[in-house]
Amino acid sequence: MNDPATPPPTWITRREQIADLVPLIAAAPWLALDSEANSMFVYRERTCLIQLNIDGRIFLIDPLAIDPEGPNPATLAPLKPLLEDPTRTLFLHGGEYDVGILKRDYGIAMVGVFDSQQAASLLGYEKTGYGSMVERLCGVTLAKGHAQYDWGLRPLDPIAIQYAIDDVVYLPQVCERLRDEARAADLDEELAIANKAVEDSGWSGGFDPASMWRIKGVRDMPVQSLGVLTALYAWRDRIAQAANKPPGRMINGELLLAMARQAPTNFQLLKRLGLKSWFLSAHGEDFMDEVRRAMTTPPELPPRPSYREVPPEEEDRERRMKDWRRSEAERRTKVENRNVPLQVVLPARALEYLKRYGAADLSAVPQLGAKRLARYGEKLTQLCAG
Repeated sequence: MNDPATPPPTWITRREQIADLVPLIAAAPWLALDSEANSMFVYRERTCLIQLNIDGRIFLIDPLAIDPEGPNPATLAPLKPLLEDPTRTLFLHGGEYDVGILKRDYGIAMVGVFDSQQAASLLGYEKTGYGSMVERLCGVTLAKGHAQYDWGLRPLDPIAIQYAIDDVVYLPQVCERLRDEARAADLDEELAIANKAVEDSGWSGGFDPASMWRIKGVRDMPVQSLGVLTALYAWRDRIAQAANKPPGRMINGELLLAMARQAPTNFQLLKRLGLKSWFLSAHGEDFMDEVRRAMTTPPELPPRPSYREVPPEEEDRERRMKDWRRSEAERRTKVENRNVPLQVVLPARALEYLKRYGAADLSAVPQLGAKRLARYGEKLTQLCAG
């Protein structure tokens, strides 16, 4: 594939224009896709821009212009059979989020994925970010200033638009180079397994009261403070939803824990904890009412994550397999004269399965694959047996 020159994009801002893409994609051997969302700026993020490189032609779909009230699965319905066609290669980079959000918003389960980040990881690249890939494989240094841009803004900054276009302009070339390297390294099957894992990605957002237990430091909370934290955690989500802001931008987890410990019921204590004046004015009274209710009638705590007690034989299996995996990766690195990462020898999901269930049925081990099974099946059986 030749070095791409950036072609001018075609904007898709009306639903009827989506149908124009159908014959173009149908005739294309490959499609590069990326998306931009506004997750750092709103309560419930939206897909704000979808960039497509269709056999060298650039299209920018603006979901906010097409569906200002919210995503409508009917909008991208004409593209659904094409994006779910395994005979067409779909180039992505770090595509788990793209796959998950298109499933959530449009009911599209993308297949035929070739993920350049997965390929770079299996090939042992130290830097697997898109910009690093483009610089290494295409000799182009991309601007980095819009990695945290609010893609929900309109009009979009022209520099941000170019940033978004670059995400798909060079992606096919990067993927083709990586595919050649993976083929030369005999990693086709391992890469196919990794790409299938990307295709299987889902979206795991939304409010979950039990996610309170993931806040750093929560395990050290006094028991009597956990009820206040439970109430404040749900209260923070309600005010964030009303303000259409990420909950962590209203009150971060560290401050939320401090507030639950202190359980302040006057403005002086709230100020001492570091709350801003605008927040006190808007939410101070409501906050103190929530604290008083929680102290008077403590709410039921959300279920704690269940941590399975790992028996000693599983710990032994894990240690043996990790030691072997490390030494095997080192051995292959020397023999093959290239960096062989641990996941090439044995993916983490496969190791976790073997640790727990042993090697009685190797065909059931996730992400193992026929080649690893043939190469390492006997050794894995020995390791699991001790």
